[in-house]
Amino acid sequence: HLSKSILLLSVGLLGSVVGFYAMYTLSWWSVNLIIWLLKKRLPEQRKNALITNLKRNWYFPISAMTYFSLSITLTFEYFVSVLIAIIISLIVSSQIPSIWAFIKKNCIGYHIISILTAIGICWCGQASCYVDLSEPSRAQAPETVLSVPIDCSGFVSVFSAIIAVFFVYFCVLLFWKEMTRIISEVKIFKDIKIAEFSVYVTLILVSIVFMSVFFVQTEAFYKGTEYVYDIIYTSDSPFLLKSNVYLTLTHPENDLRQPLFAVFAAPFIGIPYLIGKLFGTSVSVQAILVNSVQVVMLFIANFILTKMMKLSPVKRICFILLTCCTYTHLLFVLMMEQYIVAYFWMIFCLYLICEKQKSNRIALWGAGGTLLISMSLLPFMSEKNPLKNFKEWFADMVKYGLEFVVILLAFCRFDVISSLTSKILVFSQFTGQNLTIMDKVRQYIEFIHNYFFAPDAGVNFTAVDHVSWQLNAVTGINLMGVAILLLVIVSAVLNRDKMSSLLAAGWVAFSVIILIGVGWGTQENGLILYALYFGWAFLVLLFQLVEKIENRFNVKFLLPVLSVGCAVALVVINIPAIMEMVSFAIAYFPIKGGR
Repeated sequence: HLSKSILLLSVGLLGSVVGFYAMYTLSWWSVNLIIWLLKKRLPEQRKNALITNLKRNWYFPISAMTYFSLSITLTFEYFVSVLIAIIISLIVSSQIPSIWAFIKKNCIGYHIISILTAIGICWCGQASCYVDLSEPSRAQAPETVLSVPIDCSGFVSVFSAIIAVFFVYFCVLLFWKEMTRIISEVKIFKDIKIAEFSVYVTLILVSIVFMSVFFVQTEAFYKGTEYVYDIIYTSDSPFLLKSNVYLTLTHPENDLRQPLFAVFAAPFIGIPYLIGKLFGTSVSVQAILVNSVQVVMLFIANFILTKMMKLSPVKRICFILLTCCTYTHLLFVLMMEQYIVAYFWMIFCLYLICEKQKSNRIALWGAGGTLLISMSLLPFMSEKNPLKNFKEWFADMVKYGLEFVVILLAFCRFDVISSLTSKILVFSQFTGQNLTIMDKVRQYIEFIHNYFFAPDAGVNFTAVDHVSWQLNAVTGINLMGVAILLLVIVSAVLNRDKMSSLLAAGWVAFSVIILIGVGWGTQENGLILYALYFGWAFLVLLFQLVEKIENRFNVKFLLPVLSVGCAVALVVINIPAIMEMVSFAIAYFPIKGGR
């Protein structure tokens, strides 16, 4: 005779108790297994210390287990992933005398940011923001489409999310503590004056307002109604936001290509997500909150580039102004793609390499975790010279590579490793296997042009099964692209004494390998989406070429005058093209239902 609500509450509470007991039992069984192994291997004194640590930090692996269970899928690979991750969390627990004592040593600011971020991340997990199986990822292997996310909408999930907060809070706290330490050591922001800072803030605010004005008029960039792919170019933006790729550890798009994307994006996105949930904002406002953080990350990455180039304050402003006027920047202020986060971590890693801060490998993990091909920076992380000390250099490569694998396993991504072969087979369909090498070269030359200037694009009714805005087919050689490439080669030769130039030239060569050699994205004629990740190297080398000419001929103010002139020209060319694209989005994908 009890009411339905009371029955549901009772079942939920009972389920929570049973679930907690099961997790506690499994964790304690794992602890005893580790203790048994320790007795066989370690001296008595060291063994006792590790066992004491495990007992003192017993709650840490339980919290970790509940966090990983929020994204659990009914696949064998994921259960193995959870088991490995729990074992690693037990090992971590055994190495720290008291996790709670470590946490208490940090200042109040770290605590506030970390706890709010952790709540946002776990709230996302509890809300079951996992991808709807009716909308599988386009790059998903057929066998993985069958993986079924467990329903996380009941009392058990709420209880699990609460327990999981501690593990996430500890990880975020550790992340921000390490990041602030590195930033303090390399002094990225130390010499910024008020006037320069004001310019950057103004440009950031203009970009955010620019984005917000359009986000409240059209859903094409972040929601897409019934269509979540290929609305604007070959972008997945609506799908990514709808299923929250930023906070969902095992999101289908966070696969081999971006295995740790949620790990290295969540510390930045957790609080904006939490604000949106607490105030019950509309989808458009949630998109604005999240994308505003990405816009700031984009500006910071570009500023780090100026530091890597060792520019003066005036030249830094000129460079940032130029980046803001390129078509790629204007496009990515609107496109909620994963490339902004990947770009930030890749540039941060490059900067640390230039500053010889190679021991700070969190940047490498972030770069490789948010886009796996950024692991190409691995050979530059060693302090050893590969020509003089090849064995030591190679040993460092193996060690750092294994560290990255351990990070994958620690964050429950064994499934990425186990599905390696099948994923490579699936991704091969995007490499333009049916195109000739000249077709790929033409697309690449067009891609160089499109980083700076508006591409040849328009409304398309045939590329996909709905109306979309797509690049037009490339049929010839873009002469502007050829000219830019030649100038970049000249700059690379003239500036070969600069570390930043060598890295930029290497990145241009790397783009040739990926976009022409591998042919990634050429099948879809969608190279515009990779312009942010690769295009910065072209701008850096062009900028350094002008700087070289200015210094060689002692022509004062050549670079500032030319930068302002080019910025004006870029605005005149690119803004009308962006407005035309936005007008299409508003016409075909307007805001519906007052949301």
